[in-house]
Amino acid sequence: MENMQQPRLSRRHFLLGGGCACAASLTGCLSTNRATGRNTFTGFYSIEDDIALGRQEHPKLVKQFGGEYDDPRLQRYVEQIGFKAAQFTEYQFPYKFTIVNSPIINAFALPGGFVYLSRGLLSLASNEAEVAGVLAHELGHVNARHTAERISQSQLAQLGIGVLGLALGNTAVTNALGQVAGLAIQGHSRDQELEADTLGIRYMSRAGYDPDGSVSFLATLREHSMLEAEMNGLPPGSVDEFNIMATHPRTVERVRLAQQHAAEVNVSNAIIGRDPHLGAINGMLYGDDPEQGIIDGNTFVHGPLRFEFTVPDDFLLRNSPTRIAATHQQGAIILFDMAKTDRNRSMLSYIRNVWAPQARFSDAEKLRIDGADAATALTQGNGNGGQVDIRPVAIRGDGETVFRFLFVSPAGASSRFSEGFRRTTYSFRRLSPSEASAIHGRRLVVAPAQPGDSAAALAQTMPFGKFNERAFRVLNDLGPNDNLSPGQLLKIIAA
Repeated sequence: MENMQQPRLSRRHFLLGGGCACAASLTGCLSTNRATGRNTFTGFYSIEDDIALGRQEHPKLVKQFGGEYDDPRLQRYVEQIGFKAAQFTEYQFPYKFTIVNSPIINAFALPGGFVYLSRGLLSLASNEAEVAGVLAHELGHVNARHTAERISQSQLAQLGIGVLGLALGNTAVTNALGQVAGLAIQGHSRDQELEADTLGIRYMSRAGYDPDGSVSFLATLREHSMLEAEMNGLPPGSVDEFNIMATHPRTVERVRLAQQHAAEVNVSNAIIGRDPHLGAINGMLYGDDPEQGIIDGNTFVHGPLRFEFTVPDDFLLRNSPTRIAATHQQGAIILFDMAKTDRNRSMLSYIRNVWAPQARFSDAEKLRIDGADAATALTQGNGNGGQVDIRPVAIRGDGETVFRFLFVSPAGASSRFSEGFRRTTYSFRRLSPSEASAIHGRRLVVAPAQPGDSAAALAQTMPFGKFNERAFRVLNDLGPNDNLSPGQLLKIIAA
């Protein structure tokens, strides 16, 4: 991640920070939040600061999640729902709703009214009320000013009595500000989640949406997270760090409690909006964006950069804007990325002197991979579970480009993975221009079930291998034994 640019601190921040630290109590630093009605410690931050900070961090957060998803029709759909709920918020921020181009299932918000949904979340939602529930929940975090509260608490903890240190250049405030984007995607506390649920249900119900949308989508999220955990070889309760169930730790029971707190759940002619939602997402990109590379089973293919490779069947591939990772249940990892080096430098010299100059290597050798110069070596290091064997592989690309594999296995288990690592290394190949141009992303298509259709057959175009049918059922809110009915609208993935 890039280093965040720190905003300048005004004299007002210094004086306010000093006043809070020197006061006999924190009364002067407390304010009553109009949304929650409780006194909150946001003394270092005003509403105007929220807005300025959100504007500053917005492009960084969007970049971290693959940029904005370019679909004007879908963007208008999200904005229509978001602004409909936002008109009932207690603070009228200059709201901005953004779809980020990521298959990850998540939503988050920055201070000042910046709300984000991933396209992965939109594809998983089944109706307009579920989308409204997610957006309204994020509006709840914004209006409760949870991020500002967390920043101020962090500043207070770092400052201590603080005023002297701050006057002498204490960096606690600027360090806290640098964590804003991280705070936006980290998990909230249970109390904050309940507060955001309560406010979110208030906003969505006042906007006319069925508040049960929050509960139904949470149930779908739970099924999706359990499936994802199994795909990763993890216990059912485990979730990815960027999954919405990790960043928003909620349960169906907690949302029900929030409904009771909101006391506005009886909505006449409540909007569910299944057909409008399916119409809005029809044709959207599903899964990986081909511009960022595509995972197809155990093969990663990158059309624009013209290469592909395959990992062993018992590894799970994951893509991100900066690298590709494949993980094994027994702790082995395969990492792949790209770097630059002097075009006259050998690949063996690159490993020893540029990539890992502090490492002590053995078993170094030159290789030829897909006709290109390459090299490998072996070293050891310490991982989270103890000592590991590390084998880097560097492959010469075009000009100054280096393609890099990093194979990591628990010490003593290298022989278990060596053959798979070797096959992965030699599976790397450059694509021809015609092969690269033929690579296209998957699309979500909404279509009625036909007589004789089955979930197993329709799931074959999904990219999850043996988990295809389960993923199809989660995507379409189908239970394990539910049959398809002719005419039933389904989300089908077109390869």
